Amino acid sequence: MAELGKIKLTTIGDLERKLGSTRFPQFVEECEQGFKAQVQEIADYVLAHQEISFVFLSGPTSSGKTTFSTLFSQNLTRNGKRTHLISMDDYYSDREPVYDEEGRPDYESIDALDLELLHDHLKALEKMQAVNIPTFDFKIRSRIIEEHKIINPQPGDTYMIEGLHGLSDELRKDLAKERSVGIFIMPYAGLLADNRILDHVDMRILRRLSRDVFHRGATALSTIDFWPMIARAEKEFVPIYLKSADFYVNSALEYEYSVIVPKAREQLKISINQYMEGELPPSNNVKAGMFYANLNLAIKQAKRLIRACNKIPRVDPIVVPPDSILQEFI
Repeated sequence: MAELGKIKLTTIGDLERKLGSTRFPQFVEECEQGFKAQVQEIADYVLAHQEISFVFLSGPTSSGKTTFSTLFSQNLTRNGKRTHLISMDDYYSDREPVYDEEGRPDYESIDALDLELLHDHLKALEKMQAVNIPTFDFKIRSRIIEEHKIINPQPGDTYMIEGLHGLSDELRKDLAKERSVGIFIMPYAGLLADNRILDHVDMRILRRLSRDVFHRGATALSTIDFWPMIARAEKEFVPIYLKSADFYVNSALEYEYSVIVPKAREQLKISINQYMEGELPPSNNVKAGMFYANLNLAIKQAKRLIRACNKIPRVDPIVVPPDSILQEFI
């Protein structure tokens, strides 16, 4: 059973003392090496237990699951263990989503996935049968089949399965327990001034809105507006999946406060200004024909985050290494 352990607490003063052409790069390196040490520890465990074929990774949104999975898989492959990465995002159901009472689509609950298909594929791999992993096209919200994603199992192969519900009992049922290991990943940190100004949920909100703006063409307010749906789903599965994991990975990098937060703050201000000028684009996270689910609440939350973020020193994102989990969000 995994546990969160001690929260990483950083102060504004800590960040300010790390500023400088020499100090901050050293700070970045220390944070990145701390994360990679966690990857290495679990990889070493899997390499030492050759009977393990399935590695299941779960964690809430914006925890760095994609980067962890990539680094972890590369580590095993470098050590002679052929590893296949399977994203649960490719097993989204193509059914019409369920909406909450304010019009937000539910892409977060386990019912949004075709878990039966993924389970069948894992059972086939366990039996050494070839499987064609699908690709989910989010633009048309449908699965497509690509021949290059056929897995032909070989003895000793490892399969890395990552997604929100990677530690679901429904997914892992009937698979030999001694052949699998479970990992839960989530940033667990807080930023302090006179009192705590950003908690670990705030940091994931800021990571997510930065990613949504720069990589998915969304507005900062649309991410804030969608967050109640995310929060409801996480309340149900985070405690269960953490408890069922064999390892916990804290993906918080203390230096990200000076990188992610200022970029997110800028986008929040842009969205607020667009709203004030009557130029705010509609959200892409609501039922067709709607503008936002609860725009007043989103604006209130956005202003709270802007006030908190105003106190934080800014550093150019160029300091972020190419293989950092933060690259998912900038």
